[in-house]
Amino acid sequence: MQTKVVIIGAGPAGLTAAYELSKNPQYRVHVVEADSVAGGISRTVAVGKNRMDLGGHRFFSKEVRVQKWWFSLFGVQGKPSLDDKLLGRNSVLVSGGKDPEAEDHLFLIRNRISRIFYNNHFFDYPLSPSFSALRNLGFCTLVAAGCSYVKACLFPLPETSLENFYINRFGRKLYAMFFEGYTEKLWGRHPREIAADWGKQRVKGVSVSALMKDIFQRVIGRKPKKVETSLIASFIIPNTVRGNYGPMWPTK
Repeated sequence: MQTKVVIIGAGPAGLTAAYELSKNPQYRVHVVEADSVAGGISRTVAVGKNRMDLGGHRFFSKEVRVQKWWFSLFGVQGKPSLDDKLLGRNSVLVSGGKDPEAEDHLFLIRNRISRIFYNNHFFDYPLSPSFSALRNLGFCTLVAAGCSYVKACLFPLPETSLENFYINRFGRKLYAMFFEGYTEKLWGRHPREIAADWGKQRVKGVSVSALMKDIFQRVIGRKPKKVETSLIASFIIPNTVRGNYGPMWPTK
């Protein structure tokens, strides 16, 4: 007799769980999804002739077994892709990997470039205390942000919301500049209405102090022992050049 399993949500986690459970004839798996397509917030949608990813999602895990599981399904990039060639990039390639110009079922390896456009300037995200960032902020704003951060360190707020979580790690000034509006626009809810646990899961150890520590270690030539998930320099992403979020789930 089969055991009936119901999985709520056809995002990457739900689909992975369904795929693994379906290998065992003991389970009868049903996936319930509110939307008309699979992929959750990690899918590509068609807008006219253009295709857009919902969010800047990337595949990254510190668990080797998780990465091996994905690689066993789709393989990894072994030759330069068209955009690598056009932009003259030095591709990160895996020996014996697949050719992205000939095959769909593979992961591309990409260097991370995330930036926020604020006050007519680009800022790295996560925020980094680089010379260009400090210059773009301006002296007065920099002083205000520094004082705000010191105040947050001396008088931390109870972490009852994502808003307080960000303020405790960056100060109210930087929070208002870079996190408040961005979060509300992206997720449709103000940070004060989102639980602090959400930030702990997605932002993890990123803060002004963590960034300063990371920069200092690199300046003295010491590679940080621990790389926070939000600070990774590269990631893998399904090959999307064929019209959807890789071969992982269809857009129609």
